Amino acid sequence: MKTVFWGFFFVLINFNLTVNSHTVNLLPTFVGYLLLYRAAGELAGESGRFKTLRPFAVAVAVYTGILWVGDLLGVAGGNSWLDMLLGLAATVLSLIVSWNVVQAVLEMESARGTDLNGASLRTAWFVLLAAQIVGYAAILLFSPGLALLVGIAALVGIIWFLAALWKCAKRYEGLPPKDTGLEEL
Repeated sequence: MKTVFWGFFFVLINFNLTVNSHTVNLLPTFVGYLLLYRAAGELAGESGRFKTLRPFAVAVAVYTGILWVGDLLGVAGGNSWLDMLLGLAATVLSLIVSWNVVQAVLEMESARGTDLNGASLRTAWFVLLAAQIVGYAAILLFSPGLALLVGIAALVGIIWFLAALWKCAKRYEGLPPKDTGLEEL
């Protein structure tokens, strides 16, 4: 579960370095999706949702990897409608990946009969969802004031989501190994 946390850390936190027209995200998003892909493989036995997550994680890793290289070379980016639509598509895929993780945690709680902090994780996800929806509305309405409020709400949602994931990882770490149904002889 800690790999899930670190994957989302790379996905949600951005530190950009810009020199002339070249921008480098020092925490590349595609690395986060690759970590999520790996974690989903390791946790597939805990919930079928992790298997569902893997193809989406690969797709978004490839997409964000191409964008990262394009930004690095100074050939990507801009403020066109196409860029906005591609950003919206990436956001939707990101929300699908994160929702599958939330649902997988809730399924793990149910199967294991323990609290892994899934309720807080789900609430944080809804804050992120609302911030994304209102954020795109602010862009369409050309409302800088609303955009600032949405940015603050998104930051709160990101911190909350990451904190909830960390707590979930720590609780998962303390669980006994999952019973495979095989008895020792």
